[in-house]
Amino acid sequence: MTTRRLAPPLACVALLLSVAGCTDETAPSRAMGSPEPSGVTIDVSIAGGEVRPSGKEVMVKVGEPVRLRVDSDAADELHVHAEPDHEFEVKPADGQTFEFTVDVPGQAAVESHHLEKTIVELVVTP
Repeated sequence: MTTRRLAPPLACVALLLSVAGCTDETAPSRAMGSPEPSGVTIDVSIAGGEVRPSGKEVMVKVGEPVRLRVDSDAADELHVHAEPDHEFEVKPADGQTFEFTVDVPGQAAVESHHLEKTIVELVVTP
């Protein structure tokens, strides 16, 4: 008869707790093993004539990828007043993603043209 050595029960419990505690409900979900995307992701909601966030400052670095994840109930156009400028056509749909970078330090407003509102103010550092 062969005897097998089992891991001590305490080690098994510690392993289970460490795996269970590794989730962050505020972090974007991603598949196991896939690299976490670099850059900044901003969730944008356009619904009922309102946009969220509204005027929030977001820190980014020159050349850092900025992703706008947009859920919208109406067609719109987003404009990034930066160097270079960027424009994105928004459809009435959820889960739209637009990515860009800013090449010059300073402030850059991201605006909804149809609602004429500032969504975020990017504070771009070197």
